[in-house]
Parts: sequence; structure tokens; C-alpha cells
Amino acid sequence: MNFELAREIYGLNVWSVDSKTLPAMLQILNNSKTGQVLELPAKKYNSISFINVKSDDLEDYEELEDYTPTNEDIQGIAIVNLDGAITVSGGQSSCGMTELSERMLDLAKNDNVKAFVLYTNSGGGSSGAVEIMTDTILNIRKTKPVEGLIKKGGMAASAAYMILSACEHIYAESEMSTVGSCGTMVQFEGRKANTTEPDGELNVRLYASKSTKKNFAVEEALNNNNYSVIIDEMLNPVNERLLKLVETNRPILKGTDFDNGHDCFAKDSIGKFIDGISTKAEVIKMVLSNTNKNINPKSNTMNKSEFKQNHSDVYSEIVKEGENKERERVASWMAYNEADSKAVSEGIASGLEISNSQSHAFLVKMVSAGKVTDLLSDNAPAITTAPTATVVGVEETSEEKEINAAFAFKL
Repeated sequence: MNFELAREIYGLNVWSVDSKTLPAMLQILNNSKTGQVLELPAKKYNSISFINVKSDDLEDYEELEDYTPTNEDIQGIAIVNLDGAITVSGGQSSCGMTELSERMLDLAKNDNVKAFVLYTNSGGGSSGAVEIMTDTILNIRKTKPVEGLIKKGGMAASAAYMILSACEHIYAESEMSTVGSCGTMVQFEGRKANTTEPDGELNVRLYASKSTKKNFAVEEALNNNNYSVIIDEMLNPVNERLLKLVETNRPILKGTDFDNGHDCFAKDSIGKFIDGISTKAEVIKMVLSNTNKNINPKSNTMNKSEFKQNHSDVYSEIVKEGENKERERVASWMAYNEADSKAVSEGIASGLEISNSQSHAFLVKMVSAGKVTDLLSDNAPAITTAPTATVVGVEETSEEKEINAAFAFKL
């Protein structure tokens, strides 16, 4: 339990937790106060494992625990096991969303990681952690798929579901998984200010004269049973922001009653909270198929001979198109061969198209040599001429007169 995590858990923090998770969390907090210690799990909650696809058979894969893919022979999917309490900071038993986000963004830069699947069994947690993860998912989705999958017998509720809303799709392994519960709450304990306990202990709490609004919401709740300040100034703003985020990420929920905080079974929420019922193997196969139908790193690319052999029709069309384009390019240069054969030869060798300025330069040379009639009779490309502007008071140069005279004909 580090300071950041302790402040988040024991402080006056807004939570997004479902009704099944909240009692368990409260019991854990109470046990912690009495000195009971939880067992450390063999693997941290909210960790990342990796699906390694071993061949072109997308069903031939292995899952590697807590693995960072660096070997070029390994490719597949990062499995984000969202299976603990959603918190900003982490501890010995669970990764916080800050740490999880950093790992996901780092993995997204790795070409071996083709996609991400958030494998979820969580009832939620800190509302402050939601945007950390949704921003991460949306950032990764710019380049790689991110899918959500709710574990069989598990749930994706409150903050956990809000995070999944940023995924491209959401599936559940079981029809009886719990989803939804989009809402916020707060719970805290305290004593009235300036009261005396039965044993004579004083509860003294003093503020500076100008600090009339310091901790005002909490003091109103503890001293006057007035909870409206906390609801209006803390819960409602956070709740509205999170609901708007979910609605933006998953537009299908717009206009529904998802925002009243209810939860439901996966079978009753298809087309609303989730997109369907699928197994983990089915989702993995679907993601890999959509990401790269040939996931085997040894056969990701083809050389020219392999492409010609496997796609002969397409190869022939590409070659033919290239030949036609090159023939037209050479012909456009050759139309001016009599003007300057050396320049035309160099232009063809350059591999570039002839420019308008080059065409006009050749045309001027041919005008001077009396070759315009020959050019037109040889069916050269049509020449588009622009009207020549006459500037009052400025006499044309001899070169300008020659050019204007050359263009004073009708095609």
C-alpha cells in the first residue's frame, strides 16, 4: 500500500463500482483497519499476457504470461487482463491504470503486437482511472485493433465497462456475465466537528477565518446531514462527464437508459452494452483474421517472383499498365526530337514526364527552325495556349514578338 494508492482508496474519491463489488471492497477496507492482511496473488491483477501465434493456423497459438515480445519470430495479440479493482495507482497485488496504460502504449509500438484484447472481470473502481484507459485505447486504435471481452463467470461493470466502451467491439463469453452499472458514488466516514465522545475525547476541527468554503461539502454532510453539496458539486459533474464519454465511445447507447446505473446480464444487453457472445478463442481468431490473414512472420511479404506465381493475373495487369504508361511518356518526348534530339534523349533517360515549360521551350526552337507545320502534321499532342497579356506602355522585346507570332495560329 503506497501513499498514492492509500490516498485514492481512503480519501474522498468518487468511485464507479457496481453493487456486487462494493460490499467486498468495503469488507477489505474494514479488515485492513483491523490488521488483517490479504494474500498476494501469484500474478498481479490488471497485468498483460501475450498470445503467440505459432503458424498460419490461427488456432495454433500459446499464451505467454507477462511477456514482452522482442523476438522477431513471435507475433500475436496482447491480452490485457482487466481483472482487479480499477485504480489510478498500483500496489503489490495489482497494477494501476497509469502503469497499465504505459505498458500498452509501449507494446503498441512493437510490430510483433498485432492487436489488443481487454479480457475483463472487474466490477469497477476509481472514476479517475477511466479516462486514463479510454484515452490509451483510442490512441492505440488509430493503428491497431482493440477488442473487449468479458470473462466467463465475470463482469464488466461501472468503471470497467466505461473503459471497455472505448474498444471497437465488446463481447461476453457467457450469457450470464454482468454488464453496465454506469454511475458514480462516494462513501466516507467522519465525526462532527467540535464534539465530545462519551469518554471525554474532543473532536476539534478549526479553520482560518477566511476559509469559509474549506472542505465545505464534507462539513455540511458530517455536521448538518446536508449531502446536496457533495452530490451537486462532486458526484454529478464527474458522473455526467463519464456518461458522456461512454456515449461518445459507444453511440449505440445514446437515447437508452444506460445512464441510470442499472446492470444486466449479457444475454439481455446484446446490441446495447455488448455486441455479442463469443469465446476467447473465437475473438482471438477474429482479431488475427482481420489484422493479418497471414500472421506467420516468415510469410508476411512476397518477392516479385512469389507475387507473380501467386497472383499472375494481377501481375500481368500491372506490367501492361506500366508498359502503356512508359510508351506514352516516351512518345511525348519524341514529339520534339527534331527540336533538340540530345535534350529529348536525356529527358527519356531521366524517367520523368515532360513538363509544360520544356514543351514550350522545344516549341520555340521549332518555330525558329520552321518546324511547326511538321510538328502539327505528325499528330503531336494538342497544345493549349494561354492569351498573352498586353501591358500598356511597355514595348515587346523581339523574343516576345517571335513567341506571340508563333502562337497566333488556330489548331
